[in-house]
Amino acid sequence: MAAEDTSAWRGRIPADIDRPEPLVFNLTARQCLLIAPALLGAWGAYLMLKDVLALWVLAILLAPVLGVVIAIALSEHGGRGLERVAASALAWARAPKHLVGTPSGEISALPRWAPLLRRAPRLEPLRLPASAISTDGAIDLRGRCAAVIACTTLPFQLASGREQDQVLSSFAGALDALSEPAQILVQRRRADLAEFTAMVRDNAHYLPHQALAETALAHAQFLDELDATHELSHQQVLVVVTAAGPVRRAGPSLLRRATDTAERLTTLGIRTQVLGQDGAEQALRQSMVAPGTSLTDPDPHAGEPMDTAGEHQGER
Repeated sequence: MAAEDTSAWRGRIPADIDRPEPLVFNLTARQCLLIAPALLGAWGAYLMLKDVLALWVLAILLAPVLGVVIAIALSEHGGRGLERVAASALAWARAPKHLVGTPSGEISALPRWAPLLRRAPRLEPLRLPASAISTDGAIDLRGRCAAVIACTTLPFQLASGREQDQVLSSFAGALDALSEPAQILVQRRRADLAEFTAMVRDNAHYLPHQALAETALAHAQFLDELDATHELSHQQVLVVVTAAGPVRRAGPSLLRRATDTAERLTTLGIRTQVLGQDGAEQALRQSMVAPGTSLTDPDPHAGEPMDTAGEHQGER
């Protein structure tokens, strides 16, 4: 690659961009609030007991306490302090482990024929983040709403340095245009070639020459063998833009912002599509299950439009 084709973009991204600013001695406010009272308490204990106990006895008594406090203040796990990790672990231990899907939010009593357990499990309703999807594709997140944009990938490494600079500048402009939190989700999904090979076989006899038809059938046979002997996959890229407020109020502006973001990404050479109701529902369902599995819907009326008080017609 020539020198003029080398990308001029250089940037250093810190490992923890949410780390708070240090106050004194490279310690954050949280660390100071934990260490300062322990040091003051140790100093006060030394002043009160220095005439009663020997210095080495005080050191043996205070060293474990100070060591634990300093370890809690300076140690982190996953970018979080140990006290927050302990609080999350305690909340998880006390939370019910059995969640039940109940549309009404109330768990019905067990039938009489259910076996009685010595220690019955605690049940709680399963509350998913998304509660409804409008006909335009705006997802209701209970206080916020979101829109999903399906995108194709871009062969960035195959581009020249000048082309990479153009892509990065355009992508930076798309990010700068966002005023609300956004998420880029990249999923690897299994590729199913059954529909494509069936289409090739159905249309092979329409080809103008017999040799072309035989070649098409041979290609379909090759794809079937490839699908049977290899695990084919493809990448699914979703860009989720959000907005504060319910769908009725913030939904139209959110969809306009999603359309504007999709157009900005189109300038990069990426094919985009703002997903409607069916597409957003399918994307949510695929994101909730592991590759190779399926998510069944026990509600036979899940595909019918809702007509309840306070809800839009066509939301589900």
